[in-house]
Amino acid sequence: MRARLTAFAAMYVAIAVAYTWPLAVRLNGVAHDRGDPLLTTWILWWSGTQAVPLTARWWNAPAFFPSTGVLAFSEHLLGLVPVAAPLTLITGEPLVGANVTLIATFALSALAAHVLAFTLTRRHDAAFVAALAFGFAPYRLSQVPHIQVLSSYWVPLCLAALHRYAASRRPLWAAAAAFAWLMQALSCGYYLFFLSMLLALWFFWFAVGRWRITHLVTIAVCFIAAALVLAPILYGYRSILGGVYGFRRSFSEIQVFSADAAGLLSASPELLVWRWVRVLDRPESELFPGITIVALMAIAAARARPFGHVHERGRGMALVRAGLAVLLVLLIAAAAVPIAHGAWRLTVGRVRLLSIGRADKPLSLALVTALALMAALPRVRAACRARSALAFYLAAAFVTWLCALGPTPTFMNRPALYLAPYGWLMEVPGFDGLRVPARFWMITLVCLSAVAALAVNRLDGRSRRAVVIVAAIGLLVDGWPRAFTVFPAPETRPSPADVVARLELPMSDDVDPEAVYRQTHDRVPLVNGFSGYSSPHYYALRTLLRARDPRILHVLAANGPIAVLVDHARVPDGAIRRFVASHPGAVRVRDEPSWSSYRLPRSADAPSIAEPSGTPLTIASLSTFPNAPQAASALDGNLETGWSGGVQQQTADATIDLGRPSYVGQVVIELGAFVTDFPMRLQIDISSDGDSWTIAWAGDTALHAYFGAVRRPRQLPLVFPVNREGVRFIRLRQTGFGTHDWTIPELNVRGR
Repeated sequence: MRARLTAFAAMYVAIAVAYTWPLAVRLNGVAHDRGDPLLTTWILWWSGTQAVPLTARWWNAPAFFPSTGVLAFSEHLLGLVPVAAPLTLITGEPLVGANVTLIATFALSALAAHVLAFTLTRRHDAAFVAALAFGFAPYRLSQVPHIQVLSSYWVPLCLAALHRYAASRRPLWAAAAAFAWLMQALSCGYYLFFLSMLLALWFFWFAVGRWRITHLVTIAVCFIAAALVLAPILYGYRSILGGVYGFRRSFSEIQVFSADAAGLLSASPELLVWRWVRVLDRPESELFPGITIVALMAIAAARARPFGHVHERGRGMALVRAGLAVLLVLLIAAAAVPIAHGAWRLTVGRVRLLSIGRADKPLSLALVTALALMAALPRVRAACRARSALAFYLAAAFVTWLCALGPTPTFMNRPALYLAPYGWLMEVPGFDGLRVPARFWMITLVCLSAVAALAVNRLDGRSRRAVVIVAAIGLLVDGWPRAFTVFPAPETRPSPADVVARLELPMSDDVDPEAVYRQTHDRVPLVNGFSGYSSPHYYALRTLLRARDPRILHVLAANGPIAVLVDHARVPDGAIRRFVASHPGAVRVRDEPSWSSYRLPRSADAPSIAEPSGTPLTIASLSTFPNAPQAASALDGNLETGWSGGVQQQTADATIDLGRPSYVGQVVIELGAFVTDFPMRLQIDISSDGDSWTIAWAGDTALHAYFGAVRRPRQLPLVFPVNREGVRFIRLRQTGFGTHDWTIPELNVRGR
């Protein structure tokens, strides 16, 4: 067994090297693109070689300076450190560690699927098919930038260990399953939740009603021990993301990164054979499985004969199936009506008896009815009673695919189902913080690879050998890349000596990942950043730098000298170099053909913005233009709601009535999560009677947003001084122009 498994492992390594070629001979290059791969390289370098996990230094990774807790903005990748860190330390090149780990994800995933399939079938030929189906699935090519998503090999190992524990009741296998679950959670945070859901289905199918209490206690103790190891990391993420920053994923963002049902017919444009299969263009929806795995599923279904005739006593179940079939036809017809003709109503007199405005509700009922009809089939019922592995993995594949469609599934970007399973999962703590439900598809692929193995296992003789050969070729052809792109690594650009921070310009989604990577060779805290979440001050910082506002350089240099590195190619007219060179005391240290570096001295007179102070005053009323009905949302104490003046292409205003003349020290707008929605220019007028107005403050507000986000990132207060007596009315007018809304989530007025 071990010798054969070793031989297969060597084969999978060889296939992985060929699949990712020429990465194996260009290990200091960047696979696919210069975005997320550079970020994950930086995370592996930091987590594995620069800090002890769970320490304050580890959490406070040196990007997005001066923000804290930056590592929690993305995955920590501790589960990949054992592979990447030794290579990084030996070679001194973080990309070598990251790229070897990337290649290993393909080989290890294939090997893990092999182990699961062999556990289910006890045949290496069936396991080989499963290994290729999972390790080199077409979906993996779409996820090459996301090494954590590719690192899914612990999922089949966890399932294999559970099957072995179910068969032998040896505690060692229970511990192995819990360890695999823990390592998968440490490798990819998504799979902590996705795998846990799959395990819940597994226990319901294979363990409930069959295992003794002692066996359940044993597995529970092992998983609880694994969870205790994971708990400090989860607590750290919750404390930083929720407690410090108040980060959360919006429903609309989660929906954008949910797969579309038509994604089954959307392949990666980088595939060798199937790149032309693309019915829609949507993020994370390249779910095309290839035709070979579909053919293997068909073989499994044909061999299982779910519609085969079985003698039944009485006609009860036959009548139930007939009734369900009729209901299914009616529901499909009801779903087709709004698609073909629009909204439809059945009324008698003035009484509405039936209304069908959308197809998703009748389609949801049709799906439930179809599943009930399938469950009523005699052979399906027999498979359920026998706790069939094939039935489980087929059902689990379907359920996890439904979850990949997110909370409101769509077909060709139109609503397809109502109250989908992922919507229920979002009620479970943690699921509502996951940005990309579509990655559930990787769990589906684990299940489909098991189905492929079970399909082969149902064959015998020459037919089995022929299917194995054809399937192996087909699976590799389905998932093989047209070319595996490897870019040169960003050049190193050392900072000047004795600086407290480093800024690379221009700030952009192209420059920032390269700046983050360059920090692995230049360990100065970095003002730039690139991650799953962006620091709340970052948009204001970019706004100030785009405007060439000299104040922000003074602010950044307030605590010591800073380095500024300028990329020549991205701003060939030299405007940024002139801006930096004009800073008082700036010294150009290096002037290379493609970049320049400057050292800016410590700024003794850096500008600052006051923090909120004074007693909040009662606001008697607030009137706004436009969107007057939203005014109350700016006073409801909820930072998730607010008044919006619309996109800053026209004047908008909000007028406060304090009810009586009072001393006003400050006006404070709390942006909360609306980090982009500060007014480009704001004028604050005051009045004692509502007729005669005086300008109390006017100017741009980006610097206010920067300071508010750095000091209080959860509230992000914009603090404007007034310091006037006898003020009853305060009018805020947006007078600038920008590309984002002006929003007031919370508004308050401070006195003494």
